[in-house]
Amino acid sequence: MVSLLLCPGAMQRSSLLVLLLCGLQLFILVPIRANDFSSFLSANASLAVVVDHEYMATHGQNIMAHFEKILSDIIRENLKNGGINVRYFSWNSVRLKKDFLAAITVTDCENTWNFYRATQETSVLLIAITDSDCPRLPLNRALMIPMVDHGDEFPQIILDAKVQQILNWKMAVVFVDQTILDENAVLVKSIGHESTANHITPISLVLYKINDSLRGQKKRAALRRALSQFAPVKHEEKRQQFLVVSKSHEDIIEIAETLNMFHVGNQWMFFVLEQQSSFDAASATINLDEGANIAFALNETKSDCQDTLNCTISEVSLALVNAISKMTVEEQSIYGEISDEEWESIRFTKQEKQAEILEYMKDYLKNNSKCASCAKWRVETAITWGKSQENRKFRTPPTRDAKNQNFEFINIGYWSPLLGFVCQELTFPHIDHHFRNITMDVVTVHNPPWQILTRNRHGEIVEHKGIVMEILKELSRALNFSYYLHEATSWKEDYSLTTTANSNESDELLGSMTYRIPYRLVEMVQGNQFFMAAVAATVDDPDQKPYNYTQPVSVQKYTFITRQPDEVSRIYLFMAPFTSETWCCLVGIILLTAPTLYAINRLAPLQEMQIKGLATMKSCFWYIFGALLQQGGMYLPIADSGRLVVGFWWIVVIVLVTTYCGNLVAFLTFPKFQPGVDYLNQLPRHKTISQYGLRNGTFFERYVQTSTREDFKHYMELAQIYGSSQDEDIEAVKRGERINIDWRINLQLIVQQHFEREKECRFALGRESFVDEQIAMIVPSQSAYLHLINSHLDRLFRMGFIERWHQKNLPSADKCSGKSALRQVTNHKVNMDDMQGCFLVLVLGFGLALTFVCFEFWYKRFYKPKQPPRSRFTA
Repeated sequence: MVSLLLCPGAMQRSSLLVLLLCGLQLFILVPIRANDFSSFLSANASLAVVVDHEYMATHGQNIMAHFEKILSDIIRENLKNGGINVRYFSWNSVRLKKDFLAAITVTDCENTWNFYRATQETSVLLIAITDSDCPRLPLNRALMIPMVDHGDEFPQIILDAKVQQILNWKMAVVFVDQTILDENAVLVKSIGHESTANHITPISLVLYKINDSLRGQKKRAALRRALSQFAPVKHEEKRQQFLVVSKSHEDIIEIAETLNMFHVGNQWMFFVLEQQSSFDAASATINLDEGANIAFALNETKSDCQDTLNCTISEVSLALVNAISKMTVEEQSIYGEISDEEWESIRFTKQEKQAEILEYMKDYLKNNSKCASCAKWRVETAITWGKSQENRKFRTPPTRDAKNQNFEFINIGYWSPLLGFVCQELTFPHIDHHFRNITMDVVTVHNPPWQILTRNRHGEIVEHKGIVMEILKELSRALNFSYYLHEATSWKEDYSLTTTANSNESDELLGSMTYRIPYRLVEMVQGNQFFMAAVAATVDDPDQKPYNYTQPVSVQKYTFITRQPDEVSRIYLFMAPFTSETWCCLVGIILLTAPTLYAINRLAPLQEMQIKGLATMKSCFWYIFGALLQQGGMYLPIADSGRLVVGFWWIVVIVLVTTYCGNLVAFLTFPKFQPGVDYLNQLPRHKTISQYGLRNGTFFERYVQTSTREDFKHYMELAQIYGSSQDEDIEAVKRGERINIDWRINLQLIVQQHFEREKECRFALGRESFVDEQIAMIVPSQSAYLHLINSHLDRLFRMGFIERWHQKNLPSADKCSGKSALRQVTNHKVNMDDMQGCFLVLVLGFGLALTFVCFEFWYKRFYKPKQPPRSRFTA
């Protein structure tokens, strides 16, 4: 520890040094951006007015002189607070310094954009008055007023729609009258306008010019030929965008409706040329069904309005002066409440002032502009999706008796040359927001594992799950709707089945079926009052049903259940590693090798090379047999010839023993079973199976009627249809007397339940899976949303969600399945069934030994010659 003793003067200097270093460190670490733009309380606002002299010469008038007079009068009469310093320029290449707050320019389109790019470097608010057919400047950074002549506003409208992303299309089919195209030469150029800087994507354009000279049926025939090229195929709906600028819009709507072109994927934008008072959107769309995405731009242009350049300059100048005056008052009110230090830290920056001034100007021009708002088009769109299937609680009574009786036409905004499009809603809200979070009625039934409904004591559905319900939840999230579930069985009428066969199905049967649908549910869907039926239904003759199927959400296969084949007896397991031919060859080489060893030993040229232990055939045989059992012998041939025989025999013994031991382990590990029924065509070979069963209400029964497989037809001729667990007679299946056909997942439930109860695997499922039964959901026959639902189902398939829900809700592999059975085989312990053959060999050996003992006693007693007794005395 170090102590420092400092005098008071030194301590004061060191403290100042520390404060200086800390301040320098903070200055380096924390960058501070100073607000160097003066407040309106201390300095006047600086305004630049730029009027291009070439533009003045083109228009043949002294715009600058008018501008100076108009602006000076407005400042003198309307600026109540603060001040404005104005500088005038007559060339557009002027470079403004950052001291300028705003600039008002009057020049052509190209110079306007060049001037805007230059002002971005010095952060100057640009208010531009320019020619028509000019892409609008960014709305949050500038204000642009194109001088649009009456009747020539279409190119500017299209440009603004692209710049403001009102029509954010990549492809468009345009139908336009020939006369309108002749009057607006740059209309096509406006539609195809693209800009990387403004994020305006290029557009593919298909242009059809409508011949105005055609009348009546000739015009309708020409329109039909043009529209039919974009009509959807029956099972495919392409997403297309149509822009119509024609007086024949009603004929186009009528013909396109007959071609089914107003589906949920298409977007239609109509410019109605006549005045708004003579057009009724409800009458024009009277034959359209739900799902149409249609919008109208209605002409509200004032015919008696005089739109002049001087008038526009006057309104823009007045709006700017009022905005600066408001900003000054706002700064004064804030400044009077705080100290000077606080004011310097919180006062408006230059960019904040410009943003506030721009908003003040827009508000003023919206409410007070007259000459700059002569051309005006109001945009109206139709809210159509789900209106007839909306929940009864929220459904409004129809206002007209027509197909479009539930349509709701809303005003989304307007277009004017002054501000472009001013919209509070999307042009086609259903494209981005789909059903706009309305509540739909959905009908369902309880059918685990597809639909699992949980009710409270009042009978109300409080929880729903299952495969179909998970799909419904995901559809509601993706398509932006909520839903209210109605259970078909909760209605007053009891339902019957859609087929004529009697149904004696009992809840005691495991699993589920989807082929039969409650009649009440079909009746409810037919009324088109429900968005869809959230049920799993078998796809069968879709063209003859009073409803439509969605894309299949599952495919279930049929198979059969039988008794598991018994294991082959292991009493002869020790014989299993070798075939009969191998055992015969082994005995043969033993019988051949023993005489060979005996002969070589006897034929040895020297007496001392002949081994007495191998002098008999019996001793050679037992020598070879002992070597086979890997037991050593007391004798070994001395001659090289005999040793070669024994050596090569030992090699044979090594190969035989190794092969035998390895195969014996394999046969111990993997038991063999008696032949079972793996495929349905093997059934006639098994005479013990005398009963055939088939679950009631299956698609298999219908499929066999049109099938060409003889084994299916033979099975149906002998099958007993069961509908309860008693008729199912699973005990007969366990005894091996019966076979049943059902869904594989249903049979897996039976096997799983039996294993959990008895802890053994007594059933086997067929290896063959047949008859793919497609399962889908149901929507009304007139539903406009079938292709929309199918596209989202396809997305769920590709993302793996539906497969995941199948794994979660359907029976999983149990201990009797293939992988689990293999795991049991791997952990197999040797038991008495495996070792009984070993003990049998031992008993056989004892039996043979006892037999030979008896034979030896018999031989000694009856066949061996008796020798005379020897005399005890010798001569």
